[in-house]
Amino acid sequence: MKLKKYWKTVFLAMTGSPGRFWSIVCLLALGSATLFGLKVTGPNLESAGQQVVQKQKMADFQVVSNLGFSKSDQIELKGQKGVTADFAYEEEGTLGNKAIRLFSLPKISKPILVKGTLPKKNNEVALSANLQKQYRLGQKITISMDKSSQLKSKTGKVTVTAFVQNPEFWANNLLGTSTKGTGTLEAYAYLPKTAFSGDYTVARIRYRNLAKYSFASSAYQKAIKTRQQKLTTLLADNGKKRRRELVSVANKKLQASQKQLDQQSSQLKLAKMAGQDVTAAEAKLQAAQKELNRQKKEITSLPQGTYSLYTRSTWPGGDGYSSYKNEVNAVKAVANVFPIIFYLVAALVVFTTRTRFVDEERQNSGLLRALGYSKKTVMGKFVIYGLVTSILGSAIGVILGNYLIAPVVNKICVRGMIIQKVVLGVYPGYLVLILLAALLAAVWPSFWVARRDLKDVPASLLLPKPPAAGSKILLEKITFVWNYLSFQGKVTARNIFRYKQRMLMTIFGVAGSVALLFTGLGIRSAISGIVNRQYQEIFSYDLLAVEKTGFSSKAKKKLEQKVNQLGQSEWIYYETSDNFVKGSSESQTISLIVPQKALKLINLDNRKSGKKIALPKTGAVISEKLAKLAGVKVGDMLSVNLAGQKRQVKVRAICEMYAGHYLFMSKTAFEKATGKKYETNSALVKLKGAKIAASSKALLKLSATQAVIQNQAMITNLKQTVNSLQTVMIILLILSIQLAVVILYNLTNINVSERVRELSTIKVLGLHNHEVTNYIYRETAVLSIIGIFAGLLLGRIMDLKILEMMAADAVMFDPAAPWFVYLAPFAEIIIILGILWMVVDKKLSKIDMLGALKAVD
Repeated sequence: MKLKKYWKTVFLAMTGSPGRFWSIVCLLALGSATLFGLKVTGPNLESAGQQVVQKQKMADFQVVSNLGFSKSDQIELKGQKGVTADFAYEEEGTLGNKAIRLFSLPKISKPILVKGTLPKKNNEVALSANLQKQYRLGQKITISMDKSSQLKSKTGKVTVTAFVQNPEFWANNLLGTSTKGTGTLEAYAYLPKTAFSGDYTVARIRYRNLAKYSFASSAYQKAIKTRQQKLTTLLADNGKKRRRELVSVANKKLQASQKQLDQQSSQLKLAKMAGQDVTAAEAKLQAAQKELNRQKKEITSLPQGTYSLYTRSTWPGGDGYSSYKNEVNAVKAVANVFPIIFYLVAALVVFTTRTRFVDEERQNSGLLRALGYSKKTVMGKFVIYGLVTSILGSAIGVILGNYLIAPVVNKICVRGMIIQKVVLGVYPGYLVLILLAALLAAVWPSFWVARRDLKDVPASLLLPKPPAAGSKILLEKITFVWNYLSFQGKVTARNIFRYKQRMLMTIFGVAGSVALLFTGLGIRSAISGIVNRQYQEIFSYDLLAVEKTGFSSKAKKKLEQKVNQLGQSEWIYYETSDNFVKGSSESQTISLIVPQKALKLINLDNRKSGKKIALPKTGAVISEKLAKLAGVKVGDMLSVNLAGQKRQVKVRAICEMYAGHYLFMSKTAFEKATGKKYETNSALVKLKGAKIAASSKALLKLSATQAVIQNQAMITNLKQTVNSLQTVMIILLILSIQLAVVILYNLTNINVSERVRELSTIKVLGLHNHEVTNYIYRETAVLSIIGIFAGLLLGRIMDLKILEMMAADAVMFDPAAPWFVYLAPFAEIIIILGILWMVVDKKLSKIDMLGALKAVD
């Protein structure tokens, strides 16, 4: 019977105040859901990506040679320690109106089979999965190729046997640029190696000992950087060797051909002296000699061999991989700060609530002790309460986090990717962490306060806890302020400092909620604005046309005329180079732009001052993210590849830029830095009404055009990352608002419940219901406003920290927070306070004031 009564008191403690019970559960559930949901999302996404890397044996590097790979090249690359190398063919053509890239079936970076069977015959092909709606298995198609194509079939007629996904192109519709069609690669295809002839043009390299590292880990990036430097050194002299080898082989063939022609010429001369008619033979001989002379000239003008080394992030079509990796790391960065602060705020309020609950149960504890229950048994009541709320709240939170928040975020991040399914992993470490945190927040304060109170004898416990002795507050000593306050203002000030624990909890609770709201809004604002800022305000051009080298002045003239027809244009010198920057774990692509005069279609500003930047006569203007990665400021020297050589360039100014790394130089500065004569090789074009795709197609048809780089392609890439992160931040904002509501409700509830007698007294003295509500709520309002300002400061710090952690090496988010980011949290807290005022007002009107005053003193 005694045990039965004990358990009844435990049950009544939990059900007697359902609002308090469920507010604790909700706080722990919200905190656990956010913490667990975000913490497991990054590893889940990373695991899904790693499965693709391992299952398809994804390459670590690609080497592309413009003159093909010699036997010695192949031996050299295969001979590297721990390397598996696979040599293959790649070239581009058109399928209908679409630019398509053809691959020979590789042993490394094997395609993912979606439907059908991989091709085995030379006239069979596997198409990219994004073409399933236009083509079917068994259908015969024609791929148009150039005359110089290495494809054996000159007709280009093949039969579709499969639809596949390329593990090197992680984004389904973000395949990179092309020299065909509209300049944007829209599809790809695989054929057997035997369908091609000639020297291999691509080498895929995979390091066996790197398979243990996750693709998104810093350890992998560090290992890649080291190997990239070694491979760059290894391939440094191969270009010259390859050209010499090809020239030597070609010259031997040409010499043999010339010898034959000389012999034929001698024979014709003899035949002519015998009186034979050799007119036709002489014409053929002259034509053959003319062709031989052309071949000699072609060999003489053979370009230098280049071996372009690419990582997964930089190889053609690697934008999707980079985008996914950046999203994984961005989610991890958010999860390392946002949910932890979220949980700490929730746990802090739970801690306060549990402490107050034990204080309220002081007399009941005394009664149980008087009835003969031991101290351990009485303390067990509070521990059980804490355990129930901890386990229940944590369980609900983990379930919501794992099966609601994590899947939603996963789905957002893999949208448009070859990774369609993300398996939810098991993370016992996070489960244990959350449970321990919940126990610390809900069980420990109960045990600690109960243990302290139970040191008193039962008779003392049966009496109400004596109020804290009154004392002057600091404000009273500032007489000119204190005397100016009204009576109600003085009462409010004294009550605020009288209940110091509640004061601190209210300030911290509100500050935490506001900080989370500010952070969510700030990150969303920083992310959303960069696309328009970069590609409308900073870059006002639509496309960049790059000309080929070695073409006639007539061909260049046609290109210039076409560029002028399309709209406003500006001729520049343009080049890109890979550079190792000390603040990055992998090489960074830096674009150099040198205009003829002043830049017209690119606006160079200083982000902090807003002032325009003019190109200096010496040194360079560099983009802000590059300056940050390189650790340089105005006046410092920057080591960078310019015109094929390593140069030291003085940083004269740092310009606002959100995507990519850029170096801007004047014509004079370029010539001084490189020692080379300035010549334009590209044109920035701002279209006048013409469509980007049609304009790109028209430019690529010209023989002098090497490539057309569209801003639209880069916008699509950036938007994919931006939209995913924005949606994630919306989810976090919703959770933050819910947390703010529960926290303010909880703190207000504590304030009212512990001061019922005080409120009853002032109501008996003649105050109306609304006046009683205002009497207590005025303190909440003052403390909330203090908390709001503290939260805005904390939120700004968190905002900047998370933005720095989220941004990829080649991306910078706008750190400036617009006015609504400050105003929205303020307004949101005021609205919640207004709603809670109505709830409190209604609750106070129903309290039995006389009953409260009859309580034992």
